[in-house]
Amino acid sequence: MELTLESLIKIIIGVFVFAVVIIGLYFFFNNYIIDFIRGGEVVGDLILGLIK
Repeated sequence: MELTLESLIKIIIGVFVFAVVIIGLYFFFNNYIIDFIRGGEVVGDLILGLIK
């Protein structure tokens, strides 16, 4: 298997997209789900955020 410039660019883009998805999931769970489990008033904020 050759490692060409085109395949190297695809690998870099794939790693970048994967990292962005993981960071997005972390922030979503950190801000909404954890506060919801702790009993915070997040349900209204979550619903209003989804409606916007």
